[in-house]
Amino acid sequence: MYYMNMFKGVKGLTDSDLKALMQKSAEIAHRRIFDEYSGYVYTICANKLKSCGTKEDIEECLSDSFADIFTYFDSESNRNGDLKGIIGTIAKRNAIDYFRRLSGKSDRLVSIDDEDFPKISSDIRVDDETEKALIREIIMDCIDRLGEPDSSIIAFYYFYDKTSREIAKHLHMSDWTVQKRISRAKKKLKKLLCDAGITGEDL
Repeated sequence: MYYMNMFKGVKGLTDSDLKALMQKSAEIAHRRIFDEYSGYVYTICANKLKSCGTKEDIEECLSDSFADIFTYFDSESNRNGDLKGIIGTIAKRNAIDYFRRLSGKSDRLVSIDDEDFPKISSDIRVDDETEKALIREIIMDCIDRLGEPDSSIIAFYYFYDKTSREIAKHLHMSDWTVQKRISRAKKKLKKLLCDAGITGEDL
């Protein structure tokens, strides 16, 4: 396909590159992002879904991930930071969502075992699939509303069990900075979840 070869041999998309491409044409920017990161995102999706999904499931997850990635970078305020880290986080979120759905674990939502949080327990079941999906969507929306890099930090910290040191290395930040951001982001997320009416009783 044309967009798969358009930037063949061109690597190392930077923040400045992305901004320049988006100003010129969002379509061109999307093609460049896909060309450079399609293999990376496919690997994330395949590694997570290989035990429960088909090739079509993996490709669908890949497609949904890039749709979310393009939407994210269409906002001018989101064109800073570690591009690969952000893209990886979005892909992993989608892969986890697909994994839960395909493996029958969609009822096991986010589990945040921290005294600063309202309990979002993974062992409290919701019978209605639509309600579960809605609650999951609200939780992800609250995390997204933290803004970058906090939303990525919280995702890495809770969804992928990364330590502050591992997150710092991935996002090119200091360990101390990540720890401070985790502390602040947890308090903000707690309020957002409470304002949205999300408690253990709702899950």
